[in-house]
Amino acid sequence: MARMGRRLAVILGLVALIPVALFVILWLFLTAGDVPSNIVDFHPTNFQAKTDANFFYSIGNELKYSDQIDSQAPTLLKGQIKNFLVSPDNKMIAVVADGQLQIVDTEQPTIRRVTPVDSIYREPKPIGQRFFRDDDFQWTKDSKSLYLIADEFYASKGSQLYSIKGELWKYDLQTGSLQVVLKPFPAYNYFFGLKSGIYFSVPTDVGNLQLRYYDGQQVSDIGKPNGDDIPPEQLAKNFVESPFYSFSINDYANKVLTSKGVRLLDESRSERQTLMIGSKPYLALTEGNGFKGHYYCSEMLRNVFLPGDRFFLFTLSYCGNYKGQLLIDTVSGKYQRLPADTVVYIILNTETYPRYDINGGGIIAK
Repeated sequence: MARMGRRLAVILGLVALIPVALFVILWLFLTAGDVPSNIVDFHPTNFQAKTDANFFYSIGNELKYSDQIDSQAPTLLKGQIKNFLVSPDNKMIAVVADGQLQIVDTEQPTIRRVTPVDSIYREPKPIGQRFFRDDDFQWTKDSKSLYLIADEFYASKGSQLYSIKGELWKYDLQTGSLQVVLKPFPAYNYFFGLKSGIYFSVPTDVGNLQLRYYDGQQVSDIGKPNGDDIPPEQLAKNFVESPFYSFSINDYANKVLTSKGVRLLDESRSERQTLMIGSKPYLALTEGNGFKGHYYCSEMLRNVFLPGDRFFLFTLSYCGNYKGQLLIDTVSGKYQRLPADTVVYIILNTETYPRYDINGGGIIAK
């Protein structure tokens, strides 16, 4: 009986290994012809890369603040940062880490835990549960307040980005208080006016977008739904408006880098992609070929210039000879490896990047 039991156990073990073996065989078959995308003539070096101003960055799950990317710099916060927004004065950063919206202050230094947050894209939705969003928060121009959106999960058709349950709240750094500003607030794109007014974009009954203005007492429409661009000087009736808004990292990748001359040039004849900044080439990548077809191992989302625009952080994914971030000296053309999972958090608002349009959809970088 004992021998039969052992044989049965062996047979069951072999049967259990069949799916694993089939997966391995299939994976080897699909990847047999893979060709990696590589960095051409890869020769990183070491150099000092100090900037004119301190900036926020993280290495792994450690948030730091310095004038250079230094793994030995003091750690201000430990946690996986999901979203962020640097204050206009560059002394604080609002971050979403481990389900909490927190403000890290470099002068104290202190960490203010504002509130737990959640995502409107959470599935399945806990219908009826109130929460603060983990995105769409905004600093005021004076860096004294942080605005955020409260919401409630409900059975919406598609995303509840323009939530009928939305409310606009304000966190005051001096008092540490969190209070409601405006409800209902079925919006996510909003910006501030010169006289503490708030502009925000809401959908109409027919699906257009209408810009509205809240002066602290009442709400009024600005322009027509989906109308032409509205110049800032035409926003207010009795004074010249000065909008303030902090853009997202997506705006930086899609608009700002282009304005600074950054582009990835695909050369079909040579099957290469070249990183260009202005008219100067810096790195070239060979074309890879994998399960999903032809590709290059570059990406644009987390690429940023450090303060002063001399040093450029460039992210490379799935390269055959390197995976991670490189720091490029745009003057010398040299580049060096950075610690794994290095992310730089930049300031980007209407003061530092005054190229934007205002229309029914709100304020948009251009």
